[in-house]
Parts: sequence; C-alpha cells; structure tokens
Amino acid sequence: MKHTEMFKHAKWVSPLDKCDTPYVRSEFLLKNRVKKAEITVCGLGFFELYINGKKVSEDRFTPAYSDYHHNPDHHNFKAFGEILSHRIYCLKYDVKEYLSDKNCIAAFLAPGWYKGGKKDGAYGFESDYGDVKFCCLLNIEYENGETEEFISDNKFKWTQSPLVYSHIRYGEKYDFDKYRLESFSLYGYDDSCWESLTEVAAPDTEYYLQDCLPDRVIRHIKPKLIKETDDGFIYDMGENITGTPVIKAKGNEVCKITLTCCERLDENGDTEEYTTHNQISEFITDGSDRLYALKFTWYGFRYAKVTKNAEITDCEVIHTDIKVTSSFESDNELLNWLYDVYLRTQLDNFHTCIPSDCPHLEKQGYTADGQLTAENCMMLADAKGAYYKWLQDISDSQDKISGNVQYCAPYLRCGGGPGGWSSGIIEIPRIYYKMYGDKSILEEFVPKTLRYFDFLEAHSENDLVTSDQPGLWCLGDWCAPEMGFNELDKMVLPQPYVNTYFYVRSINQVIDALKELGKTEKIPELLKLKERKIKAIIDNYYDEATGDFAKNLQGANVFGLDLGLGDERTLNHVIENYRRINCYDTGIFGTDIVTRLLFEKGYNQDAFNLLTGKGTYSYHNIMKSGATTLPEYWTFRRSQNHPMFGSTVKYIFIYLLGIVTVGPAYRKVLIEPRFVAGLDKMKGSILTENGRISVSFIKNESEVKLNIAIPENVEAEFKYNDNIIKLKSGENELNIKL
Repeated sequence: MKHTEMFKHAKWVSPLDKCDTPYVRSEFLLKNRVKKAEITVCGLGFFELYINGKKVSEDRFTPAYSDYHHNPDHHNFKAFGEILSHRIYCLKYDVKEYLSDKNCIAAFLAPGWYKGGKKDGAYGFESDYGDVKFCCLLNIEYENGETEEFISDNKFKWTQSPLVYSHIRYGEKYDFDKYRLESFSLYGYDDSCWESLTEVAAPDTEYYLQDCLPDRVIRHIKPKLIKETDDGFIYDMGENITGTPVIKAKGNEVCKITLTCCERLDENGDTEEYTTHNQISEFITDGSDRLYALKFTWYGFRYAKVTKNAEITDCEVIHTDIKVTSSFESDNELLNWLYDVYLRTQLDNFHTCIPSDCPHLEKQGYTADGQLTAENCMMLADAKGAYYKWLQDISDSQDKISGNVQYCAPYLRCGGGPGGWSSGIIEIPRIYYKMYGDKSILEEFVPKTLRYFDFLEAHSENDLVTSDQPGLWCLGDWCAPEMGFNELDKMVLPQPYVNTYFYVRSINQVIDALKELGKTEKIPELLKLKERKIKAIIDNYYDEATGDFAKNLQGANVFGLDLGLGDERTLNHVIENYRRINCYDTGIFGTDIVTRLLFEKGYNQDAFNLLTGKGTYSYHNIMKSGATTLPEYWTFRRSQNHPMFGSTVKYIFIYLLGIVTVGPAYRKVLIEPRFVAGLDKMKGSILTENGRISVSFIKNESEVKLNIAIPENVEAEFKYNDNIIKLKSGENELNIKL
C-alpha cells in the first residue's frame, strides 16, 4: 500500500543530519475512556517505541530490513542504471493498556541498515538512504463511540540520546554521563531545550505491515571468566553465538568501559584480532548500577573482553525467533555434532528475517549461502514466514530493465555470480513449494526467472555464461580448499562452467515448475535453450578421452554428472577420487552436489564415508578443532560462522533416515533409509505442514528394527531394496533382514 493508506495524513519527521541516534517525543491528552487504541508506527533504520515510560515491545531490530526505497548512491544504480523494487515494513500495536489521561509517545531511533557508510580499514557498505526518520498514527476509539487520531508531525521534538554512535557492523558508543535522560518518555518531562523535528517527504515506496518473525532475546548464557590480562577480563560464552554481552561497572565512578568481542583467542589466550572483525564498543558510565549492552546491533562471537573497571554478568543470545522443530541423534559423533552445529550457525545467521552469510563481517543476505541452506532450514525449523519474507526481498532485488538478480537481498554492493547466487530467483521458490505446497510462489517467480534468463543470454559467449556487469566478480564454486578471500587464482574450476551449470539447472527447475502449473507452452523453447547450453558445456569442458569434465579438479565431474552428462568413467573417477582423499576438495556448491549425487547414484557407503571422512578438508577436522559453528573456509580463514557448508545436513534426513516427500508438502512420503557401516543407531523427526514424521532404527549384523511414525492424512510407504510396504497413520514397527 501507499503511505497515505498506511499512515493517512501522519507526517514523517526527522532531525535531519544533525543526529543519527535521537530520542523523539510528543504529548497528548485523552478526552474520554478508551475502548480501543492501535498505533501504526515505523522508525528508520531501527526504533524502539515507548508510551508513558513503558517500552511497547521487546522485539529487536524493527522494522525488518528491506530495500527501503530508491537510493541514488547504490552501486547498481550509479554504475548500471538498474531499477529495483522497494518496500518498508511498519508495525501495528494494540496500546490501550499503555494509555492514561495524560500521555507521552516517544521513540529511540538508530540508523540500522538505513544509514550507514564506510569505516577506515574495515569492510564498508553503501546504505545511505537518507536521515533517520519516524512516523506514527495512533487511532483511538472511545467508549462513547467517538474516535480520535494522534499523528506524528512537527510538534514532535528530539534530542541526542546516550547512544552517540551506532553502526550495524561495528558497534556502538554510549555516553550515559553526558546524556542523563531517564524520564524522556514520561508525560511532563521538561523538553524545553529539545529541538523540533522537521517534516520530511514520505519515502516513495510500498508499505507493508510486518508479519514476519521478529528478532528477540532467545536465551541467556552465563559467561565464564577465563583469563585476566594486563588490560581486561576475558569471558567465554561456551559457543559461538550472536547477541550482546551484558556489562556491569565496578564501583560508582564515571568511567569508560571498552568491550571487544571475537570468535577465537590468540596463542597468548587474549582476544584474536583476526576474528574480532572490528567488533569493539564503548560505554561511558554515569556511576549508577545500570547494566550496559548493545541495543541496535548484534555481535557474532564466542569470547568477550572488558576493561578492568567492569564485569560481564550475562550474555543475551539474539536472533530471529525461528523455532527448531526437528530432532536428531545417532551413535555417530560426527553426525550429531554436524546437526547441532549447523542449526546454531543457521540461527546465528538469521536477523531481521534475513538469512545472512555471517553475523559480523557483512551480515548480508547472500543468495548463494541462502539457497544452499534453505531446504535445511525449512525442513528442520519453523521458517516458513521468514523465507516468504526473504523471497520478497529477492524479488525486489531484480533489475526491472535487464532482469539481473543481485547477489544479496536486500541489495547492498556485494560479490557473487550469475550462477549460484542469482539462480536463487528460482531455487528458493522451488524449495519453498517443495516444503509447503504453495503454488502461488511458482506463479510469481517463474516469470521473474524467465526474465533473468535474458540477463544470462546477454552475458554469454558461445552459449557459456562468461561475464557479469563490468567490474563485478563472476565467481564459480566459491571457498574451495586453500582459497582465501580475493584469491580467485586458486579457483581452478572454470567459472563459466559452473555458471552455465546453474543456467541449465535453472532451466530444468523452470520446466518442472511449468509442468506443476499446467503451463507447458514455453517448454519446447526451453528444451532447445537447454540443448544449446549442454552442447557448450560438452564442447568446452568434456574430454572424450578420459570421461572427465575440466580435468575433474575440485569436483568438476559432479557438476556434469548432475546434469545427466558424462559416462561410467566420469562417475568412477568421482568415486575413486573421494575414496582416495577421504575428504572434500570442493567449494560451497560442489560440496552439496557431490554428497547428494553419491546418495542418488546408490553409493550410500561412499556418501556416508565422505560426509564423515577424516581428511584435511572435512567436517571431522572442523569438529576436532573445537568449533561450535561452521567456518567460511575449510581452512578456517576469515569468518568462523558461515552456514553454507551445512547444506549437507538435509541429506542425513533425506537419505540416511530416508524421509522423502513425493510431491510437495509431505502429503505423500516415501520412507527409504540407507543403511551403512558405521551407523547402527539413529532417530530423527521433522515437523511438516501435515504433521510430524519420525524414523528410528537399531541395526545389528543381520537385522534392522525400525519405528516409523506417520501423521494423519499422510500417505506413506516404506521401501527397502525392491520391497514396498504401505504404512499406516501412527506408529509402525518393522523388522527387516539385511
């Protein structure tokens, strides 16, 4: 809807560029007894709303991050003239219980993702949409039937809050000694020295009421003091998390407390600068007993250090309030660890309903990371609303002129490629439909994908996707072993090969979607397009003499095999290679593909051995390092909290437990567990749109005892070898001979 539909004649107000972190307030009186009171409100970037001294909601980082409105400074617009779509989320609260005869509405604003900028020596970004701003409409219905509105306008006033600096990536600085404003949100507070806010134009965008999951304090951790250094105390949270330490000053003197957070300790047991990621904040105290914590951003960390004038008393774990709805345990230590660590990594990387790449360095919704783990998250957690919201961000990120799809959503300047990044425009809708059965998502995104194909054609040579926009990366299989950030020379798998693989894969997915929708007219044209792309891959990368694609380096053969190309030698070379090295040699895409491909081809033991292998580039090596989240690189470079290598967790449920949806939304399922050496006991469950499905088994040398629970209204069969057994609703106990 438009601004006037959401806020009627309420005005957006701002302190302009005088302040990025203000308190704002205004007062009003009520005429009668209130029957109903609702406020529609938004503050950009983030806001907290107060009425008569009480915070209206405990939700964090509202409103949800989006591509708010046109930004002429965005790189894609300045460099290429691309036009995106935009939206702003607004909140609606029932506030009757907060009102009295005399009232004050107040808000605390911070720039969040809305107004950012670059910092010397640190990863920068372009998010300067404009100055922080605020808008509200309070609708009041009295018991006598009268109605009244209270709106934001230039009667609202502002002043500097104790938060004197806030940056979404780097942290915050507070000065509670200079700005002692405890009662700012109470009626009657003396604001005579405050300045009037300026009415500004309403952002030209689409306005939506926010209905996606909020960020909240999910749980608390008691930090453990592990070391005293010359300049501070170091605490261990016991796991890599996102949120904020809670700090208490020692003594009643005014002082400056410095907080430093990091993911690892150095060889001296101090905070490791390399994994601090510029996460340093400061608090000037006011001599009171107050507690100090981050308010409008989050850190990604395991260790926290404070100066000796303070102590850390608590740690708030904060992320989007996605509930884990699955369960898993087995007699294999690695699988248990991988399930737990993936979920922690994924939740750490969900904020403002965006699945991010990492919770510190960038915090962006990269579509490569996001599509690799989307099925995991939708399968193992209650993430439907979160991904529906993110799908709209992906849609907004598509250029209306060329069909280009940006590499993170909402859009910020970033790196990626037209293959495994932009193909999220069809991959994530496909997964959403598979998990939830919502055909409207396919209806919406198939035309967008066809438009995206126009961009791929414009950036192809001889039917290979060879380029991107000028000056942008055109990556292939990112984060291959021994590769570091910006070390593209170590990416030996040809980028055009990988990007054209994703083009063909996207064509296949669109064809499947068109069949689901009963719209088959375009399929012959798409099949001809696919035929051309397949020929280009074979002509350029397939060696008839060896049966290998691109010399089978870094998993090259699995990309060809996944498209149905190659021959028996191609597959044999894959199997021989991974039996020999006993670990992965692949980047983020190849790791997922080779694990799935081995299971799909019936090489279950090889797939399991690869998943649990103990070579250099393995999950086992990460586990033995003591990691509690998955790193960005097999070699532990840069971020220690990236979810994309957790994409293989879904195959534990699909293949080892054997829970397979036949068609969308688990209305019909096939239970087909794969029994392998080294795994004798396992149980797990997922909560689907149609109820909970659980599988457990205990295996001995000659027999397997299974217990399979099927919800009502789900058609289910059990398959082992060529035997098929129809399962009933409820508990099913089976004994099978190996």
